[in-house]
Amino acid sequence: MTTTADLFEPLASALPECGVHHGPSELHGVICGIEGSGTDMDDARMLETLAGHVDLDGTWPEPVTAWLLRLRRFAREGLAGEDLDLELLLPSEQEELGLRVAAVGQWCEGFLAGFGLGSAGLADRDLSAELQEAISDLSAVSQVETPAEQGEEEEQMLEQVVEHCRVAALLVFTEMARKRKSH
Repeated sequence: MTTTADLFEPLASALPECGVHHGPSELHGVICGIEGSGTDMDDARMLETLAGHVDLDGTWPEPVTAWLLRLRRFAREGLAGEDLDLELLLPSEQEELGLRVAAVGQWCEGFLAGFGLGSAGLADRDLSAELQEAISDLSAVSQVETPAEQGEEEEQMLEQVVEHCRVAALLVFTEMARKRKSH
C-alpha cells in the first residue's frame, strides 16, 4: 500500500523539473488546508489552485498530476477517517534534521495558505477560540528556525511539533465540518 512517505521523493525530484521551487511538504500543506477548510473543490480546480500557488506557467505534467491527486486522497482519508491518521508529507527520518524541520515549517505555511483560500470570507470572530489557537500554533511553526544542535532531544522535539501540527490540522477540519453542519 502506498503512503504519503512513498510520494515525497518522486515529488521532490519532479517539482524542480517543472520549474517549481516549492517543496512537496508545502504543497501537501496547501491541500490539507483547503480540505480542512471544508471547501468543495473538484480535482481540476485543486490542481489549478496548486499551480497558482507555485506560479506554475501552464499545467502540471501527468506524473505530477497523479501524485498530487494521490496526496489529496490521502489528505481526505487522513482528515475524515475514523482513525485520525493524517500524515504530514515530510522527508524521511534518514534526512538531516534541519531539512525535516524546514519541511514542517513549509507544511504549516502551505496549510495556512490553503486554509486561507478555502475559508475566504470568514472573519476571526466566526471561528472558535480553539480553532483560532490551532491556526495561531500552525502560524508559529511556519516560522520555525533550524536548530543549532542535532541530537536526540532535538529529534524528540521535532516529533512533538509534528504531532502538534497533525492534531491542529485535525481540529481545524473537525471544527469546520461542525460549522458546515450547523449552517
